[in-house]
Amino acid sequence: MEALYDLPNGDRVRVIDTPTVGQSLGRVLELFRSGNTAPVFFGDQPRPEGVVISFEQWSEYETLKEDADNDRRREDMVRQRLANDDPSKWETYEEMMDRYGLDPDSDELKPKGGGTTDGDGTP
Repeated sequence: MEALYDLPNGDRVRVIDTPTVGQSLGRVLELFRSGNTAPVFFGDQPRPEGVVISFEQWSEYETLKEDADNDRRREDMVRQRLANDDPSKWETYEEMMDRYGLDPDSDELKPKGGGTTDGDGTP
């Protein structure tokens, strides 16, 4: 059995019943190997309950998920720091560059006057 299902974004997918997909996994693998990596949606009702994707797609999604998780952690950390910080102690970009002896007008992080610094603003 096969049914069409409308996704919230307006796309439509074919949903294949679970027993048919189970019997067809070898064919799905052949399709993946031939370069046809379209996801295979399945379920026992006319709505998707699972999906078979290629390993490469799964690996890409895992990487994207890890990146998104890391971004959320960084965002949470920054929000927490900002919530617990005193804005009167903040400094401008130019003030920070001056504190480290760097030229704010340079495209690269170069010390003022072309010399080198040891990272704390001292030559």
